[in-house]
Amino acid sequence: MSSIPAVGAGLGASNSTDPAAAAAAAAAQAAMQAALAAQKYDTTLGSLLIGGLLALALWGITCVQTFNYFSRGSNDQPRFRVLIGILWCFDTFDAALNAHVLYYYMVTHYAKPLAVIGAPAWSIIVHVLMTSIIDFIIRSLFCRRVYRLSGNWILTGWIIAISLLDFIAGIVITAQAFQIKSFLELNKLSTMFYINFAAGTVSDASVAFALCYYLYKSRTGFTRTDSLIRVLMLYIINTGLVVALDATLGMVMYIAMPDNFIFLAFYLLLSKLYLNSYLASLNAREGLREKADETPVSIHLSRITANSHMRYDPERTTAVAEKRLSNDRGVAISVETMIDRKVDTEPSF
Repeated sequence: MSSIPAVGAGLGASNSTDPAAAAAAAAAQAAMQAALAAQKYDTTLGSLLIGGLLALALWGITCVQTFNYFSRGSNDQPRFRVLIGILWCFDTFDAALNAHVLYYYMVTHYAKPLAVIGAPAWSIIVHVLMTSIIDFIIRSLFCRRVYRLSGNWILTGWIIAISLLDFIAGIVITAQAFQIKSFLELNKLSTMFYINFAAGTVSDASVAFALCYYLYKSRTGFTRTDSLIRVLMLYIINTGLVVALDATLGMVMYIAMPDNFIFLAFYLLLSKLYLNSYLASLNAREGLREKADETPVSIHLSRITANSHMRYDPERTTAVAEKRLSNDRGVAISVETMIDRKVDTEPSF
C-alpha cells in the first residue's frame, strides 16, 4: 500500500489558492486514502464474482425454461408468447451486462484498486434499469392473475401502485448513477435504494398473499380440486418467498454494509429469480391439467346423511347417475361425474 499516498496526492493536487477548495480537495484525498486502506477484495470483487456467476447460471436455467415453454405448444395467445420471448431477450441482454461487469473489474482494470471505488461501470447502472423493467412486467402479469381471481380493483390497484413505485425508483437510480464519480457517492442514492428494495419486497409479498388467499377461498370441498389448489398455492408461495428473500437480503446488506458490493451480489440475481419462477409456473400448467384428468370422481350418495353439506364444484358440469341394486335390503346409489373443462387461451394462474 506504499503507492496509496502517491495516488491520493495526485488526485488531491490543486493549484487553486481558494482555502475552501483546498480543504475540499484535502478531504477528498483523505476519504480516498481511507477507502483504499480499508479495501477488501473479498467483499468487493469477490461479491461481484459470486453474484455474477450465479446470475449467469440462472440465465442458463431461464433458457431451458423458455425452450420448454415454446416447445410444448401451449394454447396461449400469440401476444403473450411474444411477451415471453421479449422477456427472454431482456434477460439475455442483462446476462451480457453481468458478464461485462465481471470483465470490466477483473480484466480491464486488473490490479487497479482505484477502479473498485471509482465511477461505477456503465453496465452496472444499466443493469438496474433492466431489472426494474423485467420485474415490473412480471409483477403486472401477476396483478392480472390477482384481478382475474378476485375481481378486486382496490387490491389490484394497490399492487400496481407499489410495483410502479419500485419501477420509478429504478429509473431514478439509473439516471442519477450516471452522474456520480465514485462508489463513495452512492450514499446520495441511499433513499432511492431503500425505496427500490422495500417496494419490491412489499409488492411481491402482496401478490403472494392475495393469490393464496383467494385460491384458499375457492376450495370446493372435493379432494382432487383442493389438492390442485394446494399445489398452486405452493408455487405462488415459492415464487414470492424466493424473490422477496433475495430483495430483503439485498436491502439488509446495503443498510449494514453500504461500502462494499455484497448487496450488489443479491441485486444481480433479482430479475432472474423472478423470471425463472414465473416460467416455472407456466411450464407446470400442463402437468397440473394432466393430474386433474387422471381419474374420475365418484360420489356415493348412500354415504350422505341429512346433515351432510355438499359444495358445488364449477368444474364438474355433467353428472350421470347410476343406480345399483344390491342383494342387501338397502339400495346403493353413486354418481359419477364427467369433467367438461374450459381452458383459457391465456395463462390463468
